[in-house]
Amino acid sequence: MTRISIHKMPKDAALRSQAAAWSVRMWRDSFPNDSAQWYLNHYKESDFTRSVPLACCALVNGELAGVASVLKDDELPGADESGPWLAAVFVHPRFRRKGIGTLLVTAQEQKVQSLGFKELFAYTEDKLNWYESLGWQFVRTAQIANHPVCVIRKQLHANR
Repeated sequence: MTRISIHKMPKDAALRSQAAAWSVRMWRDSFPNDSAQWYLNHYKESDFTRSVPLACCALVNGELAGVASVLKDDELPGADESGPWLAAVFVHPRFRRKGIGTLLVTAQEQKVQSLGFKELFAYTEDKLNWYESLGWQFVRTAQIANHPVCVIRKQLHANR
């Protein structure tokens, strides 16, 4: 039986190193100066804050399957959006098409909403349709590292 669970980024050093390595590889074209240490520092900062930044992961039967973060600013040149920003959403190819990305994004949306934010921003190169299926709205097109991205926004409902 497959068990998928979403957690705040565990403090396990090997798991964090694996997540950081995935992120560096995935986004090296857009952020060539980012390093595994940058991501490790982000995970550590998320340990000690009651707000943003946030870092979470998906585990499948205890194995790292995906990650997602929320940042105050996601370094998009010329961005006027206030943030926070959903960032670094990644599901390992072996675990895709099992709903893990949806679980990661939803978990971060819920956490951001619980912190009192009314909206969450992100940008994507090629997953606009998927994000729209989750209720995100297209805002505009922007450029990062000489390629276009779609800036998107999720309106978060007030806590009841």
